[in-house]
Amino acid sequence: MDNQSLENAIRNEAEQAIRDIVSRETEEIKKLDDACTLEIEEFRLRTQEQTDAKIRQESAKAENRSSLDFKKLKLKSVETFINSAVEDATKTIRDSPDYKSFLLAAIGDAVSRISNAAEIRLKKEDLIFEPDIRAALKLRSKDINIVILADNAIKWGGCLIIDVPGGRVFDSTVERIWFRRSLVIRREVMSILSEMSRSGA
Repeated sequence: MDNQSLENAIRNEAEQAIRDIVSRETEEIKKLDDACTLEIEEFRLRTQEQTDAKIRQESAKAENRSSLDFKKLKLKSVETFINSAVEDATKTIRDSPDYKSFLLAAIGDAVSRISNAAEIRLKKEDLIFEPDIRAALKLRSKDINIVILADNAIKWGGCLIIDVPGGRVFDSTVERIWFRRSLVIRREVMSILSEMSRSGA
């Protein structure tokens, strides 16, 4: 076989190999493209199903609340409504005749666990109870160093008692009580709203 024939044979084989590679690449690209198209379609269908389910769920919730005479519920989430209701309720807590008794009991209980020095933090407006607090602690015969301060971080009321040497904090703020009971309160509010919705109130 002469050189020209050998070159032609090699060229033909190379061209055929290139065509085979291009063909395989084209097939692979098509497979990948088809797989991508399928994944996109499956994702679209899944998303559509999830969206439809969410729309049905939210529509059902809206229907259950539709008879309630709360225009704010249409604009706010149930969570915002509950927080607003709780905040309104907490504004009246300090006006309750039982509020001072609650403060004295919470402070007395915490101070009974402290041996040396305690810092009592109150909402600024509750500093009017300082004489009552000191008198109640004196009656308990608890001879420890007590400092009573205003704390602007206490928004709703209650008290923080700090064991100065021990570093412990006894949190009896209304905010903390709300936090501990918030799940139960939310359930009760939702139950009331559901009952109102069913009764058409």
